[in-house]
Amino acid sequence: MANLQTKTNELLAFALSAIFLALMVSNYFGQQAASITYNVLNMSITGSLVFFSIIQIFRNNYSSQLGKAWICFSSFAVLWFIAEAIWLVDELVYHVKPWPSEADYFWFAGYPLYFMFSAYYLKPFKTLVSKKIVFLASATTVTVLVFSISVSGLQDIDLSKPEAIIGLAYPIADAVSLFPITVSLSLFFRGQVSFLWLLLMMGMLCFVVSDLGFLIFTLDDSYYSGHPIDTIYLWAYTFLLFGSYSQLHIFKKRNSENMFNKQDSLR
Repeated sequence: MANLQTKTNELLAFALSAIFLALMVSNYFGQQAASITYNVLNMSITGSLVFFSIIQIFRNNYSSQLGKAWICFSSFAVLWFIAEAIWLVDELVYHVKPWPSEADYFWFAGYPLYFMFSAYYLKPFKTLVSKKIVFLASATTVTVLVFSISVSGLQDIDLSKPEAIIGLAYPIADAVSLFPITVSLSLFFRGQVSFLWLLLMMGMLCFVVSDLGFLIFTLDDSYYSGHPIDTIYLWAYTFLLFGSYSQLHIFKKRNSENMFNKQDSLR
């Protein structure tokens, strides 16, 4: 397990560095090069995420706690992959503004599934979640929500506009997803869940940061696909991908004996 984590960490660090370098170099050659680079990397990473997450479903008992968690996660991954595909087609094929668009419906539909995945994943650890952690998670959620809306300046925009309404919805969805993320971080720093497990939560944490950046740069009309802020967005999917892939090594085959409530196997 130690060797697996070391190799995963090294490969993850390489992947994150390569993504950063690719976007920075492509930006040097202009927005069109940055857009193409971003979309190619995005579809490659999200496509791989869908593949590995679906494999997880077949590796686990569908009616088990872990099986239900991966059904939710896979559904979330598929919905967001479709959203990314719509974004790519709108931008590179039809050459129209991809935000707001039909893609937003798929992104919004994915949030509840990710939250359900988090709930299933955290349920075996519920006895370890103290009232202090719940309070911390709740306070973090509210604080980030207020901060996101305040920094974005949405309060000064007519919310009848589709852009403003959708822009307001993303900080709310992101803030709600921060609750299980904060709980997971608390368990990790107490040594009760592994880093490989935490990757599945760190990915969504990156989405929270990148969504805020996307909103700010979009509102001042400086955002474009491949913008440096998209580095964090691609990192988010990369964390999810590595978290999903590493779980295939923890649970190497479909086995009803791999009960998820045996927490020692996940640390």
